[in-house]
Amino acid sequence: MGWDYRVIHINVEGGNPPEPPSPKTDSERLGGALSPEFLKKEFPQQYAAEARKPRHPAEQLQFFLNALGKENWELVEAPQVGPLLMFVFKRPNTDPAATSEPPTATPKRKKGD
Repeated sequence: MGWDYRVIHINVEGGNPPEPPSPKTDSERLGGALSPEFLKKEFPQQYAAEARKPRHPAEQLQFFLNALGKENWELVEAPQVGPLLMFVFKRPNTDPAATSEPPTATPKRKKGD
């Protein structure tokens, strides 16, 4: 049996957490190409009151890990590499072609053999 691996990283450098979504700020970021009213109307889930509440980083990480767990990924290691926290996941490889023995090379015959 073989394994599939997935590595995901997060930056653990200090800094301010991102601001909650704001149609006014996002409109400004787009150079005014889309008005705040248009953004709020077209993307109500993005700018709903619930989306504006900051979620604790542990809650965000728990949600993320549970989503990967539902896809059968198992967290096996979480080393830190410089400012990056690496999450290493694995799951059994279910591709039959990947788990079969590789074909053995047959030697080429010379003419007259």
